[in-house]
Amino acid sequence: MNVKKLKPVKQVEILILAAGKSSRMDGRNKLLEPLNSSTLLEHVVKEALNSKTTQVSVILPTKKSKLWDLLEHYPVDRLLVQDSQVGMGYSISCGMINIKKRKSDGVLILLADMPEIKCNHLDFMIQAFNENSSKSIIRATSKNKPGNPVLFSSSFYQELAQLKGDSGAKKIIIANQQSVLDIALPGNIALIDLDTPEQWKAWKKKDNLLS
Repeated sequence: MNVKKLKPVKQVEILILAAGKSSRMDGRNKLLEPLNSSTLLEHVVKEALNSKTTQVSVILPTKKSKLWDLLEHYPVDRLLVQDSQVGMGYSISCGMINIKKRKSDGVLILLADMPEIKCNHLDFMIQAFNENSSKSIIRATSKNKPGNPVLFSSSFYQELAQLKGDSGAKKIIIANQQSVLDIALPGNIALIDLDTPEQWKAWKKKDNLLS
């Protein structure tokens, strides 16, 4: 009797970037904006926790931030940036210093201000990572446009940990196009992030409030 050998399931962590300054929100923190019975940050964290990830980490600006206390009772690893002059690249590097110690197979980097990303979209990307051994970067797209989140294999951990400034991980993706697998998500899901009060108002007006 021939028994088909199953491929081992890769362990993927999720890193949520929540250390931004919300500089375009007229003094409000966009991650504290109400989304039904919780906040935007809590909504994104819940979706991540409901996915098939092995661990969720959230990079936060400071323990004095309301965001730190907000996540106190969620089973996430709360991490801090080490410099007040942060950017996306620096936030990623601060998170990766901790994540790479656990030797997971990949990390899915998720922006905290993307209200339409759900656990099934994250699972779709994790599944694609499991099923495509020749692709070490899984990138979400919408309408043929590159977006977020993006999943990186552990082979990029060292590069991610060395990022600085606000350029994010784009340069890593550009330098490794042959390793990128684009995964199409419905509608504009991979492109929607809410940075200004006007964007929030327009998004809510379209009856996009989540139930």
